[in-house]
Amino acid sequence: MVPTEKININGYRDEPVPHTFFRQKTNSKHLAIILPGRGYTAQMPLLFYPVNLLLARGADVLRVDYAYDRRQDFQSLPVNEQMQWLFADVSAAYRAGVAQRNYQYLTLVGKSLGTLAMGHLLTTEGLPQHVKAIWLTPLVKLDFLRQQIKQFGGASLFVIGTVDPHYDLTYLAELQAATGGDVVAIENGDHGLNVSDDVLQSIRALEQMMQAMVSFLG
Repeated sequence: MVPTEKININGYRDEPVPHTFFRQKTNSKHLAIILPGRGYTAQMPLLFYPVNLLLARGADVLRVDYAYDRRQDFQSLPVNEQMQWLFADVSAAYRAGVAQRNYQYLTLVGKSLGTLAMGHLLTTEGLPQHVKAIWLTPLVKLDFLRQQIKQFGGASLFVIGTVDPHYDLTYLAELQAATGGDVVAIENGDHGLNVSDDVLQSIRALEQMMQAMVSFLG
């Protein structure tokens, strides 16, 4: 059992950023940061199991637990101001996370809105020597995110369902070429990688994602 704690993270308007920090009992050179979706929390399957995989592999894990879907003050803002809030929070979380130890390896795992946070971090922050990015249901139809992913150009794994509104073969091929990455397309998977009315197939989709992640992390 990896112990959890709180670290000092103040983000947008100097407000505390909700989070959980899992610190390995022995020194770790690997930090993973988990960035959930707008309404998809880190306790839900697509992020819960990656957290446990990364912990089992000896990483410290910073789970950012923002819950913008439950904040009316966030919801009432124009989109550009919502993005300023998100980026301020995740930048503060990133800086606090990397300050915990002398990390050589960084893994970012983001789901949907969290992939926008990833794009921001990967193009604005100083990064450790080795960085891997896991893009779960990425918002690839947004031009600025695609440009950020291409600018990063590093090791990437993209996982998306074929009935996700953001699924686009052409864009995914561009990003795969730019990063030398891997694309896992979940047949009939939606934006949560669920296969409609088929629980067992949805579980297999989760297994497919996790197998790809195990291979990607090496």
